[in-house]
Amino acid sequence: MRDLIEKLLQMGYSVTFSDEKTYPVIRLYKGEDHAIPVSSCSLGVGQFRNTVEDTLQGMILDLERHAN
Repeated sequence: MRDLIEKLLQMGYSVTFSDEKTYPVIRLYKGEDHAIPVSSCSLGVGQFRNTVEDTLQGMILDLERHAN
């Protein structure tokens, strides 16, 4: 997971992890502006550790596709 977060940071994104209504949430922000996320994903309860890497990889691929 560290390499995925490092890749996002190199791309100019900030990554946040939080819990909202007992669901883990990943949000990506462009730079340091945390007003509106460019991407976010809510994971099912109990799935965070199992799916976070796949989720981050999917978010990166989506950002790379839409950047071109």
